[in-house]
Amino acid sequence: MCKIKSELFVPSQAQYPVHDLNLSFSDYIAQCKQLISQYRLDLNTPQAKHIITANMPFELRPERPARCGALLVHGLLDSPLTLRDIGLQLQAQGILARAILLPGHGTRPGDLLHIDYHQWLDAVRYGIATFAKEVDTLFLIGYSTGASLALYHALQNANRIAGIVLLAPALKIASPFAGIANAHKALSWAWPRAAWLHQDANEIDYAKYTSIPFNAVYQVYRLAQAIKTAQPCSLPLFFALAQNDNTVSSPASLAYFQQQTHPKNHLVLYTNCPMPNGPRITQRHTAYPLLHIRDFSHLSLPFSPHNPHYGEKGDCPLASHVQTEDQTIYGEFSPQQIRLNEWLFNLKLSQHHYQRLTFNPDFDFLMQKMLQFLHMDHQ
Repeated sequence: MCKIKSELFVPSQAQYPVHDLNLSFSDYIAQCKQLISQYRLDLNTPQAKHIITANMPFELRPERPARCGALLVHGLLDSPLTLRDIGLQLQAQGILARAILLPGHGTRPGDLLHIDYHQWLDAVRYGIATFAKEVDTLFLIGYSTGASLALYHALQNANRIAGIVLLAPALKIASPFAGIANAHKALSWAWPRAAWLHQDANEIDYAKYTSIPFNAVYQVYRLAQAIKTAQPCSLPLFFALAQNDNTVSSPASLAYFQQQTHPKNHLVLYTNCPMPNGPRITQRHTAYPLLHIRDFSHLSLPFSPHNPHYGEKGDCPLASHVQTEDQTIYGEFSPQQIRLNEWLFNLKLSQHHYQRLTFNPDFDFLMQKMLQFLHMDHQ
C-alpha cells in the first residue's frame, strides 16, 4: 500500500493520443480507456468500472444525425465526468457532444508534474478536428481551466467555431501566489515534496485529483497570462460565474466579459449581492435556506443534483448529501475554513458543520439559458 501511495506522486509513462488529427474519436476513446486501465492505481476494487468510465473521454450522439456539435473540455485536476450532465442535456436536444481527456489527467497526479499547457491545447485541437466532417456548427464548452483552453484556442483560430461556453473560467487564479508557483524548481530537484502544493495519499475522489502539483497551477497561470495579452474575442460568449468562487477570480472573469462587445454575449451570475441589471446579465440567487445552501462553489456549477457521483445521492465521499434536518451548511468553503469550523463545532462554538457544495441546485435553469445561447443564429 505504501508503494502504491508513493507511486501516485511520480509520473507514469502514459502517452495521450492527441497528435494524430486523423484518429477517429472512437479509437481515441478506446486508447484513452486502455491508458487509464494501465496506469491508474485504484482499479483493484469493485468500483473499477465506474472509475474508468468517469475518467475516459465520451461521445453522446443524438438519435438523429446532428448538424450541431459541442466539444466539452474539463478543468484542472478533473475528469470528463465533470461535463457529462451537460453532455446528456445537449444530446437530448439533438447536439453531438464529445468530451476529451486533458493530458496528465485520468491516471495519477504525478502525471501533472511536467505537463505544459500547450499539451492541453493539443488535446483541444484534436477534439475540434474530429468534428470536421460531422457537423455544420461547432461550439466549445469548457469548465474552469477547460474554459480558458477553449477561449485561448478560439483567440488563435476561430475558424468553424460558432461560440464558446465558459463555466467558471480560470482567467485568473484566486490565489495571489499563482505567479510564483514555478519557484519550487529551485528545491524540488533535491526535495521532491517541494514540487507539491498539496499531497493526498488517499485520493478519495476517483473523478478528481485531490493532490496538487505546483507545476499544474503554474500552467494555468501561464495560460491566463496568454489570454490576457491576446486580442479581444470576436465570437459570442456565454459565461456562468459564482461570485464567491475561491478557486478562480470571478471579478476577473466579469471584467473580461464586460470588455467583450459581441451583441449575443450573455452571463449568468450566481450571487447573493445583486448588481445593477443589464440586458446581457442574468443574476441568480445562491442561497437556498431550506437546503442549508449558503452559496455556490467553484465545483458545483456543472453538476446536476442528480449526478451519480457529486449529486444529492452521489457516491463520492465529498458529495453534498443535503437533508432538511442536517446540521451542515453547504457553500464555497476552503479546507482551512472547514477545519477551523469543525474545531469550533467540537468546542460547541459553532452550531453547524461546513461542507463545500458539490452540485448546482439551479442546474436546469443554467441549461435552459445555455441552450438558448447554443440555438441562436450566430451567423
